[in-house]
Amino acid sequence: MELVKAILLVAIIATSVNFTIGGVLEGSPLAVWERAKERTWRDQVVNSLDQTVVASLKDMGLAPEDLYRLYVKKPDSKIRFLWSWDKETQQKAAVLALYIKKQNPKIDALTAWREAAAFLHYSSKYNIPLSLAVAVANTESHFDPKAKSNFGAMGVMQVAWHVHYNLLMANGIKSQSELYDPEKGIAAGSLLLSRYLKHYKSTKTALKRYYGGPVGKYWAKVSRYKNKVENFVSDIEL
Repeated sequence: MELVKAILLVAIIATSVNFTIGGVLEGSPLAVWERAKERTWRDQVVNSLDQTVVASLKDMGLAPEDLYRLYVKKPDSKIRFLWSWDKETQQKAAVLALYIKKQNPKIDALTAWREAAAFLHYSSKYNIPLSLAVAVANTESHFDPKAKSNFGAMGVMQVAWHVHYNLLMANGIKSQSELYDPEKGIAAGSLLLSRYLKHYKSTKTALKRYYGGPVGKYWAKVSRYKNKVENFVSDIEL
């Protein structure tokens, strides 16, 4: 009888205690410590943002916590660099996100932030003018990551997988569908643009190769968008 009572008591205790996903008791000191540590880290991340970022987020109906949640959901996103960037680079990201959203209001606000972070990262990585990369994307897709042309060009910067798949795969873009990812689409376009600029030593000739056709109207359109983005951020040198 005493053994039966002991078993019942253990069962009652076990069923009355809640467990976290990781198997840690919800009310245990370890769980409390983990939650406190997470809150502290999150607060530090949020508070490290420049006020231009905070203001831009507010203008887009977001809060700093939304960027934190985006980072948690997509830890490989280039948005992860935002908190380590200096004040000037954070400001560029904020203004670019606003510019992208204003150019295409249909784009989700957090997607605009992902694209802004990707433009900053890949223009630096591939040593191409930031405003030129943004202007090409504006011309090609109006920043729509799901855009696809009749020729089969895809993503923010309209890259044709069937033409460039060897180069793209060698640089970490492993499948055609990845071109629809806003950041990988920008990575692909920035890579191609950098190679053409390096090879031809001429922006106009590089754009002709990128476009794959008569460059006159394309050059005029890209130039117009380049001036537009530079004027939009006239207080920050791009």
